[in-house]
Amino acid sequence: MTVFEKMPNPQGLVKLSGQIAGYKVTRGEASFVFTESDQARFGVIAIAASLAGMGAQAVSVASNATAMEEEADHVEFTLNGHQVSGWLWRSPFREGDVVDVAAEWRTDHYEVLGVARPADRTIALYPHCTRSRVKHIRNAFKWWVYTSMLFELGMVAISSTFETITVKDFWSRLVREGDALWYLAGIHVFIGIAIYSMARKWLPFTRIAEAVFRTLELPNPGNIDLVKSSKGRHKPEDAFEYGAMFFRY
Repeated sequence: MTVFEKMPNPQGLVKLSGQIAGYKVTRGEASFVFTESDQARFGVIAIAASLAGMGAQAVSVASNATAMEEEADHVEFTLNGHQVSGWLWRSPFREGDVVDVAAEWRTDHYEVLGVARPADRTIALYPHCTRSRVKHIRNAFKWWVYTSMLFELGMVAISSTFETITVKDFWSRLVREGDALWYLAGIHVFIGIAIYSMARKWLPFTRIAEAVFRTLELPNPGNIDLVKSSKGRHKPEDAFEYGAMFFRY
């Protein structure tokens, strides 16, 4: 499978509508986002995200901490005589589906960045494109708060275990020694820098996501969170990747 040398350009996207014909999907691997220097940092954040209950993103981050390439679906099909191909994180579509496609014209085909099936409001996008920029920033802030609290509690637990002191004694000692403020500030700054760095890595995907949302004429494209909108809308026939790699809007 082709490995992208750079992010796809969402500028110039057009909306195509019609019935999928000649549908082919291949599960392959390509490098979509991170460089080798990111891996160690993402491994730490993946653990914190998992503890905070953010399973889908944690799995994504953890996979990038150990490998440069990720799995995704490479799709090829014809739509009203137009040849369409490209990468979707997970494609739930089938031959004969009536869909809307956000794609950019290349030399001999349309490069797809998002596909929506209006009949059941199912949507799949280029890997990691799940939220608009505003929602992404809010989600990053939530990660910062949750992971900071978890690290604080973890440090208390570790200290209590090895020194056989209570949580109350632990904090009393910090306050008495004047270290409480520096302790808390250090934790929040460390987590904040790590999450800020990771959030910046995903910003290009928010721009692609918003461009796809606008092209597909979804309501309020600057305020969409596909992970959130997909909750509680799972269908029995949905693959297990639903809500993490393909969604409902």
